[in-house]
Amino acid sequence: MPVLGENAVFAAVVVECAAEQGAFWPFHDRFMAGDETLFTERGLNRQATFEGLDVDRFWACIENGETFPIVSASYEEGGQRGVQSTPTVFVNDQQIDPTLEAIQSAVESALDTTP
Repeated sequence: MPVLGENAVFAAVVVECAAEQGAFWPFHDRFMAGDETLFTERGLNRQATFEGLDVDRFWACIENGETFPIVSASYEEGGQRGVQSTPTVFVNDQQIDPTLEAIQSAVESALDTTP
């Protein structure tokens, strides 16, 4: 969920475009680590090439905004659920603390109640 303005929306669009070619997590992780080079054409080209993406297809996706509706819908859903920051974690539609311990406990509890 992009919560930090225009740059966050751009990053979310880029990540969704990368996801179309199976590279969601590498791009996500680089943005979340604060890699500012991904806000440059050169940095995006380098990362896309490194991940083995079809760079032309990747740029076409970014430039035509085809993933913006996905980002927008995610943002809207987050707002409806009361999300105000990332990460925000839900298990069975219940918001939980985004710590490993809390996630593990919630998942185990959910599994225990599954028929």
